[in-house]
Amino acid sequence: MKGSVAITLSLVTGVIAFTCISFAQERQLHNQSASGDQTYTKKISITLGEKTIKAVVADQEKTLLEGLLGYDSLTDDEGMLLDFGKPGQYAIHMQGMKFPIDALWIDARGVVKLIYEQIQPNSGRIYPSVYSCRYCLETRSGFCKRYGVKEGDKIRLH
Repeated sequence: MKGSVAITLSLVTGVIAFTCISFAQERQLHNQSASGDQTYTKKISITLGEKTIKAVVADQEKTLLEGLLGYDSLTDDEGMLLDFGKPGQYAIHMQGMKFPIDALWIDARGVVKLIYEQIQPNSGRIYPSVYSCRYCLETRSGFCKRYGVKEGDKIRLH
């Protein structure tokens, strides 16, 4: 009994520490972006089925951490492509976001492996890739349903 209580307390302490570190990093990055340091210079066209969007590419540590923080909204013609550089298991969160999104986890071959639809801001949840993925495409909430995008579809980067 004492062992299971100690394990539970250790897990809770770890989650609290992770959350505090994440919030501190977000606040620092948000303050930097508010002062004009945020720079997304790369854009890419991405075709999903019959729909092509323009996405800002986040591929640096700072931009990957910040993601869509500081954005007020997206249109159906916009998105953000988080490019982690190599396949692996990654995760995103919605803390500090101002609007809901759809998040598509995509492997290195361009295959949509997992979709989280209508993720709400400040949900307190983590949205892991589950599978080995290189990219996460963040789009306007409801995008996947409106355009029939589903797991197993192949995207085209151009």
